[in-house]
Parts: sequence; C-alpha cells; structure tokens
Amino acid sequence: MAQKPVTFTFFTLFLFFVLLFETCQLEAGVYKWTDEKGRVQFSDRPVTGKSTEVKIKDHSPSPVQNEEDRKLKTRRMLDVYKEDRAAKKEASQKQKEKKKKRKQNCVRAKDQYASHSRASGIYDFGKDGDRRYLSDEERNRHMKKLKAEIARWCK
Repeated sequence: MAQKPVTFTFFTLFLFFVLLFETCQLEAGVYKWTDEKGRVQFSDRPVTGKSTEVKIKDHSPSPVQNEEDRKLKTRRMLDVYKEDRAAKKEASQKQKEKKKKRKQNCVRAKDQYASHSRASGIYDFGKDGDRRYLSDEERNRHMKKLKAEIARWCK
C-alpha cells in the first residue's frame, strides 16, 4: 500500500512536466537573423548572438465583431453578385435588341434588293415631285449600294 501514493505522486509529476513542456512549446518565440549570404532567416530559438526576437501580435477579433464582420462581408458580396447579374442581364437584353434590329434590317435590305432586281425601271422623285428614272449607270450604283447594305446587316 505504501507504493500506491508513490506511483500517484510520480504520475502527478509526470503529468505536470508534460503540461509544462506543452505550454512552453506554445509560448516559443520567433527569432530573426541575417546569415552570411545576406538572407533573412527565422527560427524558434536564437541561432547567433545577433538574433532578435520578433514580436507577433495577436489580432484575434472578438466573436461578436467577427460575426458582424462576416455578415457585413456576406452582404457586400451578395450585393456585388446582384449588381453583376443585373449588368449581365442588361447587356444580354441589349445584345438581343441589337440582334433583332440587325435581323430586321437584313430582311429589309434583301427584300429591297430583290424587288429592285426584278423591276424594269427604278425611279426616284425629283425636286419638283416628278418621277425620274435612273440611268443604267445610276441603277448599277444603286444596286451596289443595296448589296453593301445586305453585307452590312446580314453578317
């Protein structure tokens, strides 16, 4: 029976040293020095006489502040996503409208070219309001302009 208290005391001392050793490991400092090649080195213990201890500041925010910051960052991120989606939707809508206008202009240009190709004569109105028929040279220029319009709108 006398041995049991000794074992208990030995276990208590062992546990005390283990906990003390773990605490010392957590409290280890960081040391900084410059080696012979001029490079800055870091270690958990001083290596040379010129080693200086680096103070590391703990910037752990309080749980309340951390939660508020998280909510604020989440809200900002969601707002940015919302703005981005709205901008993409607007750009998509503009692109659709532009495509629709291009298609309408293409159909109009093709129809105009087809009707002018079949026509026996093409005319325009003069200053006095009378019809003036285009000459063959004017008609060829007019048809080239219509082909250019088709090429412009029907890409």
